[in-house]
Amino acid sequence: MSTNNKKYICVYSNIQKIADFRPIHLAVTEHGVAMLRYGITQDSFITILKDKFSDSQISINPDTHIVIKQIDEYLQESRKQFLYDLDLRNCSKFQRLVLNEVLHIPYGQTTTYQLIGQSIGNPQSSRAIGTALANNPLPIIVPCHRVIHTNGNIGGYLGSSHNNTKIYLLQLERYHSNV
Repeated sequence: MSTNNKKYICVYSNIQKIADFRPIHLAVTEHGVAMLRYGITQDSFITILKDKFSDSQISINPDTHIVIKQIDEYLQESRKQFLYDLDLRNCSKFQRLVLNEVLHIPYGQTTTYQLIGQSIGNPQSSRAIGTALANNPLPIIVPCHRVIHTNGNIGGYLGSSHNNTKIYLLQLERYHSNV
């Protein structure tokens, strides 16, 4: 996908409404899925991409990407994990460490910011972990909704104190898991 050191990002969008997750926009590089956003316009998504990936050429593909199909299956309760390479190169080293740890949280289960800190060898980093997850470029795929406070409070979601989406995703998984 890349020639002459120019980086390319292909945007896929799906506007069919399932729950509150439409439209869904996905940015894919030659290395994998780099960003996912939902509930915003495609123009807004492209503006975010231009800011985050200023050295990349962005194109729009009208087809439905396999990951969007997998998200549909997840939201329709017929998929528990996503199978596609992720491109986290635009994340800091610490954020990649946190996101990779979050990928290991099983469907239908939760863990705490503190336990993630212990897992990555930095038990005092709960706030930094919260910040890393608030800036998760791949919500749903990297299941940051499965991370809660030690006291059982579910906390915010993607940097917002409004957590209706987090509640929805946790209920979706708990109801359909064997936990």
